Amino acid sequence: MTKFFLYLQERQLAQAGNQPYAQSCFLPTQADRYVLEFRKWISDFQADPFPEQSLSPTLAREVLLDRYHSHTQHCQSCRQALKRIQLIRKGALAVSAVVWSAIPVVLPLMGSPPLALGLVLTGLPLTTGALWFGLGLLEQKFYQGDGVPPRNQPD
Repeated sequence: MTKFFLYLQERQLAQAGNQPYAQSCFLPTQADRYVLEFRKWISDFQADPFPEQSLSPTLAREVLLDRYHSHTQHCQSCRQALKRIQLIRKGALAVSAVVWSAIPVVLPLMGSPPLALGLVLTGLPLTTGALWFGLGLLEQKFYQGDGVPPRNQPD
């Protein structure tokens, strides 16, 4: 996420040209004071912190939001979490397949099954299917970011 933010930020600053830094960026907190002072110093002394360097080439959004290669593959906690999610997804799929396969066998053998068994045979595949789907959405977050920081999500 930081890579995406900085990539957009440097392009925004390049478009601002000679406009004062405080007008180019929204810096509402006291913590931003040092950034403003540094930028003021650069402006006052016409210093170029990165002389004769141009912006990096334009990158595709997918490359900027790639989370797997920039983080997940290097982070032991995230790698383990991803493996566990994939394992649980496979288990949920297997349980659902076994229960769905057992229904045609169980019903003729039992004649008219008790209500509790009917609820289990109906609810278990639906629950494991929902678990499989929900974990699939979570798994995708280990591979690709969405580009909108959580603090900027609509309520």
